[in-house]
Amino acid sequence: MENFAQNPFFHMKTDGFYGELFRPVQDKYPGRILICFSGSDGKFELSRMLSAVFQAHGLTALALAYVMEEGLPNRFYHVPIDPLEAATKRMHDMGYQKVGLWGISKGAELALTAGSLLPELVNAVVAVAPMNTVCQGFAKEKGITILSGSSWSFHGTEVPYTSFGLEKFPLGQVLRKSFKARELTMYDLYIPLVRTPDPAAVIQVEKITGPILLISSKMDTMWPSEPAADQIMKRLEEKQFPHLYQHLSYDYGSHLFVPMELRLTKFFKGDRGRYKESGRRARMDSLMKTLEFVSQW
Repeated sequence: MENFAQNPFFHMKTDGFYGELFRPVQDKYPGRILICFSGSDGKFELSRMLSAVFQAHGLTALALAYVMEEGLPNRFYHVPIDPLEAATKRMHDMGYQKVGLWGISKGAELALTAGSLLPELVNAVVAVAPMNTVCQGFAKEKGITILSGSSWSFHGTEVPYTSFGLEKFPLGQVLRKSFKARELTMYDLYIPLVRTPDPAAVIQVEKITGPILLISSKMDTMWPSEPAADQIMKRLEEKQFPHLYQHLSYDYGSHLFVPMELRLTKFFKGDRGRYKESGRRARMDSLMKTLEFVSQW
């Protein structure tokens, strides 16, 4: 496998996006690439680790940063989708006919939203622990601060969002429920957004011009990704979506449903104790199913 030093790097100032390209020695999926990005942790490290996993399995991947790096926002507030547009254009210009997006959690919300806004550039979406609506913005300042506006913007315009309906982040409530559950949970904060989203803020997944793969765990307590995925599937069916769409719902695993081992998974029941091995098997199965999905584009 190539090491990180050999991978081409892209920078905001020169390329319009921040990323690192992971090309396999033997390309088993010629002409196809997955652009990978993380969730609300905002860490580029996770995107790189994931891209290296796909690289090891013969698939080209672009690790993309959209927050928390040089030239990018440090808050989830009006985060521009434009760098993703620049990245997909560049990958097509480099000869990749099929460009897919892979995002987890907040990144899954971004992947589905970007796919709906960039139908000529995005050819498939893999959304892990997804959300069915664009959500309100926030900042990790003094804990978590809710901001009055959308998480995303596109070409300088705010993307419509569903509000939490709160003035302040309910930190005490979240801590109490997390302590009681013995794992980090914001499920109750997000379930109203999933069930009764602002109609204008529901992600128009039917505008995506390619197959969609949704992956969730029934043990995801961070936010209601499985109910959100069910809502997305229902919308695709109602809109008579012409491409392949599938929801893989696993009994085990957690919100951090990634095909690799992370220290952070110990914060979630679905990946520790008696569920540890079952969670690991589920996550690794999702990797094989994702590669199978890519082979069918």
